[in-house]
Amino acid sequence: MEARFRRGQKKSPEEANQMLQTWQEEVERARQGQRDAERKLSSLEAEVQKMRVEMAAMKRDAEHYSCQGKKFY
Repeated sequence: MEARFRRGQKKSPEEANQMLQTWQEEVERARQGQRDAERKLSSLEAEVQKMRVEMAAMKRDAEHYSCQGKKFY
């Protein structure tokens, strides 16, 4: 569609405007999709970071209890 528009095939002004509007809508949908994907990625990255912090805390707790258990034997 865009290639035909750029090649300048003979179109009426109404047809050219419709093609341009359709192309602009397609571009906007693509941009919205990219924004949505970036938001989801950001959310997932935050979730992964939270899980890393929780796992580090669990590891510290496990090491702490492991060391305490050795003292009793």
